[in-house]
Amino acid sequence: MTKNYLEIPEELYNKLSDYAENDQLSIRLENQQILLENPKINHTNKQNLALHYFIVPSLASGIIALLIFLSTNHPQIAFTGSRHLSVASLSIILSTLFGFFGFIWTYLRKSCDLSKSKFKIFRETLTLSVAYTSISFAVQIIFWYIIGKTFSGVTFDPFTAGFLVLVFVGIIFYFLISAALSVTLPNLILLLFTTFIGGILVSMATNNQKDWWQHNFSFLGTGEATQHWQFNITLIFSALILLTITDFLFAEFSKSSLYNYKFKIIRIFYILIAFLIAFVGIFPAQSWTMPIHNNSAFGLVAVVLIMIIFLKRLVPTISKEFLALSWTALIALILSAVAFMGIHYLSLTVFEIIAFAIAFTWLVMFINSLSGIIQEGNEWQVKLLQK
Repeated sequence: MTKNYLEIPEELYNKLSDYAENDQLSIRLENQQILLENPKINHTNKQNLALHYFIVPSLASGIIALLIFLSTNHPQIAFTGSRHLSVASLSIILSTLFGFFGFIWTYLRKSCDLSKSKFKIFRETLTLSVAYTSISFAVQIIFWYIIGKTFSGVTFDPFTAGFLVLVFVGIIFYFLISAALSVTLPNLILLLFTTFIGGILVSMATNNQKDWWQHNFSFLGTGEATQHWQFNITLIFSALILLTITDFLFAEFSKSSLYNYKFKIIRIFYILIAFLIAFVGIFPAQSWTMPIHNNSAFGLVAVVLIMIIFLKRLVPTISKEFLALSWTALIALILSAVAFMGIHYLSLTVFEIIAFAIAFTWLVMFINSLSGIIQEGNEWQVKLLQK
């Protein structure tokens, strides 16, 4: 009888031994990937978990909505927009409320990294819950605005309206539970981009009539701006998400043989940058907070410049392509500074937008490069044998 073998390096064998149960591993194919796992671990399908978790909150929301609709004594309930409660308003309120706490509960059950402190777990869970819930809230506002324009004047009886609330809350809750079960570094980077870009664009749009661009970029966070809290909260939460990304990245990195004091320095840089971004939002560009605001903004760019200048020494294995891109970003930052302060070609607003966009984009791309280095350190060559 022919026997088939898989020849693997000793280092990989030692790592697999930690996961094996009585020297046995299960192997399965998933999304064109080969996964080796402990056979005793209960691999519950994420989709089924999300389905199990969302049933009770969805039923509860439907019952609550029905009781509220019946208590209004209105024979017909508006689909969207009304002087009294509608399907849209209750769906948004209940899905946001249930989704927020549901995300926290699911994420805490899934997260089992004992190497993290309780404070880090609390900060990470609260940040992700608020971020994902805020995104779902924004999507619902846009969705119901379109529905309101499409089905203007549509009404339902209280029982049908309650059932519709159950359905819509269930959809949003399922999305949030699935997100809590699938938090990965790429998802966090996408979340950071969505939160930062979305929040900034909303701040720009709400201040369009005030011609904010004639002042400076930081005007969006001052008391003179319309709903200035949006700009400041965006920066603060972006900083918290960046801290969470840093925890994820370097928690994985610390398990690699490549991890050394140089990567600890990079981690400190990222933590410092996160605090500087938060300070830009916490201390608006007005009155006594102006010096802290300006120093934080300039400090952010300065730290990025330092990281680029010493990039090759900090990460000797960095790719030539990313190194060339980094020096291009450095030159672009210097040229924009000269164009603003030297020859006064750029306005303050344009200079701030260019500098912040370059710095933010480079930081995210550097995270991707570091993640790639981790993956390279976790790759081994194996050989199939047949005897």
